[in-house]
Amino acid sequence: MRTPLLIALVLVSTACKDKESGGKPSAGRRGGDHKPTGTPRPQAKLTVTVDGKPVPMATALAWKSWDGQIRLEVSSVPVGCDEVTGDMRRIHDGEVNFHVHIANALQPDGTQKPMLSETWFDGMSRVQLRALVPSTGDGSPGQPTTADVEFESESAGGEPRKKLVVKGTIDALGCAVEPRKDLPPLPPPMAGTIEIAGKKLPIRFAKLDVSREWPSLELYTGGEACKPVAYAPSSELRVYLTWFDKAKPEVSQIAIGGSILGDAADQTFDKAKLTVTPMPLAPGELEIAGDIVVNNYPVKLAGKVTAVVCPKD
Repeated sequence: MRTPLLIALVLVSTACKDKESGGKPSAGRRGGDHKPTGTPRPQAKLTVTVDGKPVPMATALAWKSWDGQIRLEVSSVPVGCDEVTGDMRRIHDGEVNFHVHIANALQPDGTQKPMLSETWFDGMSRVQLRALVPSTGDGSPGQPTTADVEFESESAGGEPRKKLVVKGTIDALGCAVEPRKDLPPLPPPMAGTIEIAGKKLPIRFAKLDVSREWPSLELYTGGEACKPVAYAPSSELRVYLTWFDKAKPEVSQIAIGGSILGDAADQTFDKAKLTVTPMPLAPGELEIAGDIVVNNYPVKLAGKVTAVVCPKD
């Protein structure tokens, strides 16, 4: 069974990490005679320790990322916007740095509130944390953006692994970032739609897996595909349907998630109000219909999709 519960995605890095304007692995390097280009912005309300030892943070920067989220970069040296927003990220000798992503989380009543969607430290990214965080600002150039955070992380490689503990308020200054010009277009919309808490989007990709004991149907509103597409926007809304009994048409579990939604799986919804036809499941055109409640979120599914079975790697 595939359910989008809390997961940790390990990204191994050497002297540099994926940087914002693309998110692709960069070819940066460590140290050298390069000097930090930024102005100090001491983080007096932020406590950071590495392996229990306090590390003062010299600056924090923020900007709107290509996927619509706000990224906050925090460093023990006064790095500048030009250093952290490009495809290459040079790590200074002795530098301790981490970043967090803030997104607006869709609430059951249709409102949106800031949430912590990702943290990064020394090669380790933890995604889908979904903790709501008090936050101000939106990463606008030259303007302050703050976020009250509390989290722990470990480095991705090396033994013993380093442990980062962060607690307090990040007070970042906004950076100007040129919009990416190489983002791929979204797949064309299908006739089917997902509506969660009043947010309605067309389904653009439907993935079917009938090879396992528990068949599943995954519905996406973003740029997902059988093979990853560089810089493709992830789904704002997505739905996973799982059948625990192949012989029964009744959906056993529904899981909802997406870039603006915390992940939640539910087996207690009104199963009579959610149908997928025809059955048994097979690639091709499927019709979905549902008007249910999932963990307090009103969820509506409607229309037809063309489901594909992705080839195995």
